[in-house]
Amino acid sequence: MAPVFPLHNARLPHVAFDKEQRIKAAFTRERVSFTENLREYCLNTTIHGLKYIGTVSLTLCERAYFFITFLVVTACSIYFISNVYIKWQSSPIIIGLNPIATHIRNIPFPAVTICNMNQMRREAAERIEPNTLEQTVLQSICSIDGDFNDTQYEGKWSAVKKMLLSATQPCSALLKACRYAKQPESCSEIFQSVFTDEGLCCTFNTLDAVYMFQNAAAPNIFPTEASNNSGRFRPILWTPENGYAEPPSNATYPRFIAGTGVAMGLAMVLDANVSDYFCSSTSSMGFKIIFHSPTETPKITDYAQYIPVGSENRIIITPKINDAADQIRKVAQSQRQCVFASEANLSYYSVYSRNNCELECESKLILENCGCVLYYLPKLYEDTKICSRANARCYEEIRNSIAFTANTSISCSCLPGCFEISYVPDLTTAELEVGKFEIRETMLENVKDEQYAKENLALVYIFVKDTYYRSFTKGELVGFTDFLFWF
Repeated sequence: MAPVFPLHNARLPHVAFDKEQRIKAAFTRERVSFTENLREYCLNTTIHGLKYIGTVSLTLCERAYFFITFLVVTACSIYFISNVYIKWQSSPIIIGLNPIATHIRNIPFPAVTICNMNQMRREAAERIEPNTLEQTVLQSICSIDGDFNDTQYEGKWSAVKKMLLSATQPCSALLKACRYAKQPESCSEIFQSVFTDEGLCCTFNTLDAVYMFQNAAAPNIFPTEASNNSGRFRPILWTPENGYAEPPSNATYPRFIAGTGVAMGLAMVLDANVSDYFCSSTSSMGFKIIFHSPTETPKITDYAQYIPVGSENRIIITPKINDAADQIRKVAQSQRQCVFASEANLSYYSVYSRNNCELECESKLILENCGCVLYYLPKLYEDTKICSRANARCYEEIRNSIAFTANTSISCSCLPGCFEISYVPDLTTAELEVGKFEIRETMLENVKDEQYAKENLALVYIFVKDTYYRSFTKGELVGFTDFLFWF
């Protein structure tokens, strides 16, 4: 009898073969489907060049040419886009003119600081006895080298301040007549005394000490004994970033720019009192004048301009305004190269500026290395020792190191403020003539001595000539949304 085999065992090889065929057919259909889909995409896409790759009527060489061209163009696009992205990351800031001009009513009149080149009155200097504390202070103020009486010199700020106030020309003697915006003013009401690197000077339109310093009770540059700026004018806050804290008026300061032209500016008659010169900061006689932001302490020695005696001077002021778009706050300081008010870390001044930052830095470096500070630099404490000429080698070395830009061991890394204002002067001078003919200037009515006027007086006009000024605005070179939009 023939053996009996199960039927399903006899058909097993055919079933396995059919399964393999079905899998191969499925893969073939998938490959065909992917190829067909790719060709369909190439024929219908809007990307230039791809449709020629999928056109079967073209030869293989033609299709290969378009394929290689597409790869080259894609590579070039990636290269150029990456360059733009790297530039966007490395220098994301652009500076341009603000399309919206600023009206002069929203711009404060510049702070004007004036100094007599004579740093010590002869009458006061000749009364000083040798080998006394006063002589040591005199040597420091006039930069006189010689035998230093360190045993008498204690470096107290109170002693130096008393000497400066009693031995230098007061503002009441320096300023003979004043006028602002066609209105005659008492010079003692609109000017106040200020300690600078040139000694005791007179300043107009600065912030009040309450707003300028973090601690108004600490020793500052305004000697309260000599200032009388709290009469009919009320101080208000102004900052470059936020502007006026309240609407300014004719009874507040810092004053806004009242109008254009010489009549709407500041006019002054200055008296050098040349016969009382003892030590001058220069090799001439006359005045030094500087224009600065109301929030800053001026640096007279390095940056002031000269006003000679016997001259009439017209100074046209051009405000230079720097501001920033709010979008760049998220950009690192090292890239935007400026500091917002909320980022400032000053310990003496309330309002940040590069000038204020540098003065604080200079004061700290001299105190750390020499054990004293110069009398006009920021002082946080009343008992901080004031430098004398005996410390001159030390503090001059520190100051020279700071000024020498190539020096990296001792330096002050102070970035400018994102919001700052400065004033560019344009000065013209003519010879002052008094008594020879009739003149229109009423401030010189009481001046009768022609010789004294030529040897001692100067007439100064300070004004602006335009109603609107455009600011330089820091903004994003390309925003992220713009970057995506372009590409």
